[in-house]
Amino acid sequence: MCYTIVMIDVNTGEEIKTLYKFVEIKGGKRIEKFKTPDIKRALRFHKWYVARYRQGLLMEILPEKKVYDWKEKKVSYTF
Repeated sequence: MCYTIVMIDVNTGEEIKTLYKFVEIKGGKRIEKFKTPDIKRALRFHKWYVARYRQGLLMEILPEKKVYDWKEKKVSYTF
């Protein structure tokens, strides 16, 4: 079976690109371990990490944001 996971904007119905981040919180500090736009790769990394270190990580899902620079009249995209 092959599954495709896509985030869709509720208002416009457009497909949104996402960034998947794995973060470890240790001693009140956030340590970024891994980030990728591919969900399958992210889940495979987490499975490997748990098997190796016997602890889980916090997964963040960040949607792509559209940023408009009104001075230069340009649109850029950021996570």
